[in-house]
Amino acid sequence: MTTVLEYDLEIAFPEAKAVIHFDDSAYHGNSTMQRVDFIAEYEDRSVFVEIKDPDNPAAQNVPAFEQKLNSGKLVQSLSGKFRDTLFFRSVQGKDDLSVVYVVLLSMKILEAPLLLTKQDELKKSIPIRHADWARDCAASCIILNIEQWKKRFGDRSIRRISEGAA
Repeated sequence: MTTVLEYDLEIAFPEAKAVIHFDDSAYHGNSTMQRVDFIAEYEDRSVFVEIKDPDNPAAQNVPAFEQKLNSGKLVQSLSGKFRDTLFFRSVQGKDDLSVVYVVLLSMKILEAPLLLTKQDELKKSIPIRHADWARDCAASCIILNIEQWKKRFGDRSIRRISEGAA
């Protein structure tokens, strides 16, 4: 099992062959390329994972994050991270598997219907498919809060470190 840390969150990828910390400035250097936080590699798919955690007790300037979310700038940023990461993987020759894009948005005050609205906006912003493409650029694109993440990937797949043991 591969477990990664992103500030106050610990996330487990039990069946992944590898999990790459893709948002690593040491790896990318001075590039302006936007990138997702992690890429989990499985036998049949790659999962791009972007984590936004304004519920982190150490989070700063949460009102600015909420404004970015409400203005649509967050969705633009998320789609840019996906596209640049997909481009990077394509040039690497690592684009033969389907891609699932998962955004973890830890924000308790954000209700499920608004998450769905943001997910729809993200799908339109990427976009997932085009009539002239040989295949879809992603198999799926989802935005989850922590509760939804646990339902989808299991109760032990994520925990907030500041809250103690899982």
